[in-house]
Amino acid sequence: MKQRLDRMPRLLIQLALTIMVAASVHAQSKENRAERKTPSIKLDHFWSYIVSTATPQPPVTATLRDQFQTVSVTVGSPLQFLNPAQKTIDSVITPILDLNDHLTMYNLQNAAPLPAPQTLTATNQFGAFQLIVDRATTLMVPTQKETLRFPRGLDHFLCYPVNAASIAQPVTLTDQFQTQDVVVEQPALFCNPVQKTIGNNTTRIQNEAAHLLCYNIRLPQSTTSRQVHIENQLETDIFTLTTTQMLCAPSTKTLP
Repeated sequence: MKQRLDRMPRLLIQLALTIMVAASVHAQSKENRAERKTPSIKLDHFWSYIVSTATPQPPVTATLRDQFQTVSVTVGSPLQFLNPAQKTIDSVITPILDLNDHLTMYNLQNAAPLPAPQTLTATNQFGAFQLIVDRATTLMVPTQKETLRFPRGLDHFLCYPVNAASIAQPVTLTDQFQTQDVVVEQPALFCNPVQKTIGNNTTRIQNEAAHLLCYNIRLPQSTTSRQVHIENQLETDIFTLTTTQMLCAPSTKTLP
């Protein structure tokens, strides 16, 4: 009986140590999960098509304010039209959140340089990428397509050219035009949500956390052309769309 009583303190100490180790492992696991978790930014992937013909429009002067700068720019011609897209990697499907959300990418006739280059980390379903941006060259504008409703809750985006290594990721993309197996290559543009002012009309940022990182893609060449009726805050037009060029992935941004 005495031996059993002598063993009790040792058993209690072992039990306490076991509980402490288990609690530490659980806390570490919870912390690791929190680190890997990215916030839900409620933004689609977008598949871009080159605008090969459009009705010439007079340039528009706009004031743009994003998280890096406030700048006056001249918005020129449309370059690309972007459909929301479903992305599939192996058996993992990222569905379209809103079929109504489309964007038109316009050239900026005067590039908007930053006072100093900015280093950032963009994180999305493809991973984390350290990027350097130094000037903005294009503006993405929410756009209504055909008989769909005008996008709600979709921001304008100010886009900066970037350079990074190719990720060479095979992906299946599906949009309102087609389904294609493509290879996602190197990042090409990083896009901040941006406030746009033309005259007395200001369109404010609705989701400051939602950014786009656009990648060049490789796929079989196609000669298919499509015509779409579009309307946005800059114009009403009919675009002729041809080759696809980029996949833009919803991303978060962190600064050093």
